[in-house]
Parts: sequence; structure tokens; C-alpha cells
Amino acid sequence: MSKNNTEILALGLMSGTSLDGIDAALIKSNGDKVIRYGKPYQISYSAAEKVALHNGLSEARQVGAPTDQNSLINQLENMITNRHIDAVRGLLDLNSLKSDDIDIIGFHGQTILHGPDEGWTWQIGLGKRLAEELGITVVNDFRRNDMEQGGQGAPFVPIYHHAIMKNFDLEYPVAFLNVGGVGNMTWIGSDKEKELIAFDTGPGNALLDDWVAQQSDNVIDQDGVYSKLGKVDGSIVDKWLENDYFNLVPPKSLDRNNFDVEGLNSLSLEDGAATLCSFTARTIKEGERKCPSKVKSWFVCGGGVQNPTIMKMLEDTLDGKVRSVNELGFNSEFVEAEAFAYLAVRKLYDLPVTFPGTTGVNAPSTGGVINTPT
Repeated sequence: MSKNNTEILALGLMSGTSLDGIDAALIKSNGDKVIRYGKPYQISYSAAEKVALHNGLSEARQVGAPTDQNSLINQLENMITNRHIDAVRGLLDLNSLKSDDIDIIGFHGQTILHGPDEGWTWQIGLGKRLAEELGITVVNDFRRNDMEQGGQGAPFVPIYHHAIMKNFDLEYPVAFLNVGGVGNMTWIGSDKEKELIAFDTGPGNALLDDWVAQQSDNVIDQDGVYSKLGKVDGSIVDKWLENDYFNLVPPKSLDRNNFDVEGLNSLSLEDGAATLCSFTARTIKEGERKCPSKVKSWFVCGGGVQNPTIMKMLEDTLDGKVRSVNELGFNSEFVEAEAFAYLAVRKLYDLPVTFPGTTGVNAPSTGGVINTPT
């Protein structure tokens, strides 16, 4: 990277596989170094919007491949775009900023289906309209180029994990673990970009959230309220771990709906929640076994950080010290939003965002489409 790259103010947006809302965050970066900036902002989807999202996911599974000819999904895409516009405006107001203050937006959109084995991934969200409505240049469609170059199209955040870890005096190897709707990890062997291995580990919170919403009046296992009272059914977890995905060598990625949790309906609300938490922790343990060498420290982000049952299971299961990224001064809920701001800056400066060790792409590759407002 050229040392002449200017440090710019970037805004990142993330709506993850948990389908709970939109995270928005600010950073300053020159495409290499990162400074977190201002206050983050979050929008929660309404109950009706969550129903629409789940209906959209069901529709996408029936369609089976990306298309722009489906009216239900097109309506959902417009709703998603509108809510992201709201999130940007809310973030700007919170930080007393104007559109002209922001140099670039990284807009991930909403994943509704991920088919790496078929060579495609499907995110919805209208980057051009976002740019026009806000008067800010927007980078979106991050994953397409990676897949066209032989990659899995996920995970995309590892280069940001690598960048922020360089700010701390740590003993390598370390691992960044995101427990979102899907779990993914980044193994960082040193401060060199080539020392990166990343992959989706398995389910994060998505199955747990779906279970709690199905069995109670709540939508998440807030503070582990159900799982901490439950008993794990280890035999069911053992059965779920027979899924062929866990035998695959990284890099690898998956869709939130790739797992059949047969037998779950035979359990109580609490036992089911505890069993799903155990499944998440044990899939991460399976991921640990795929690392080139033992992790000294695990830094956990994503919604899973807020669930003490998951965190305790990780501490009991993994080698190395397990702690929240909050201990490093981060807000665990906004790391991915910050990451897409960083990826947008790297796209602007034509820097790679994925690597053979993170997605399986043929060579370090940039990604994203730049939408400039007229």
C-alpha cells in the first residue's frame, strides 16, 4: 500500500444473520491503520420487519439462486435499503455529522442465502439508491468478486481483525471469534497478512434465537435466562456434529440454515436452549482443531458475548484464554460494522480484502462495487 493514502472517515453498516437489526459505526483509516471514531448506532427491526425477513429467507430457499425477478424479495430489498438509510441518518445525528463529513460507506446488505458450493451468494440492498439518497459514495456487493476468483465469499472480516490486533501487544497466535447468527473465527499467526486462516465454525446464535422465539414470548436468550437453567443433551449434540461440514478443511463457509437440529423439539425450552449453546461451543472446538497451532488468546465479539452460557461453555471447552473484545476497549456488537467501513476504504485504495487463507480465493483479491452519487 502506498504511504500516501489519505486517512478518511468511513461509515460501516451491518445487518447480520441474526436478523435482529442494523449496526452502524465509524472509523478513520488509510486502508491499513484503523482508528475507531465517534459513537456507534443501532436500529432494531420491528416484529413485522423480522417476520418479513424470515419470509424472505424462506422465499429465497424456494427460489434456490439469486434473482431480481421475485416481487417479494424486491419488496424486502427496498425495506432493507430504507432501514439502512435510517441507520445512517441516525448515526450522523448522534455524532453531529453531516453527509459531507463522510467519505465512504461500506454497505454489506442482508444475506438471504449463501451457496458457496454452487459458486454464488445472495445479499440484498440497493447500494446505488443508498448513495443517491444520502449523497455519500457507497461500496456494496463485496462478496461477488471473491467468488468469481474461486473464493467462498466468506468470511470477510478477517483482514479487519488482523488490522486491529496490530494495535495491541499480544502473544501470537490469537483468534478472533465472532458469535453472530453464524459463528466464524480468524486465526492470526503473526502480524503478517499471510498468517491468516478464517472460516465459519457453525451455528452461532441463529438457531438459539429461532428456538427461543418459537417456544416463548421472547426473541433471544437474553443474558442466558433460559440456557442457564437447562440441561445439555449431549447425545443430540453428538448427532448434530456428524454433519459433513465439520470434516471439511478451511477455508469454508455456510448458510444460517445449513443445519438440521433433529430431536430439538423433544426438549423443554430451557434444555433446548442449553443444548443449542453447547452445539455452538463444540463446533468452535472443532474449528480450533483445524488451526495450525494452539491459540494463546481468544477474543469474542458478536451477540454471543452477551450470553453468559455460551461464554462459560467456550471458557470450559477451548484451549487458551477466552475473553470479550470489550476488554480491549471495543463494543463487541459493532466490530462487523466497523469492518465493512474498513473494507470500503480498502476498496477505494484498491487493496485486497480476501486472501487464500480466509476464503480460498486464488490470490489476494479486492472486492466491492463503488456507487458514486450523481
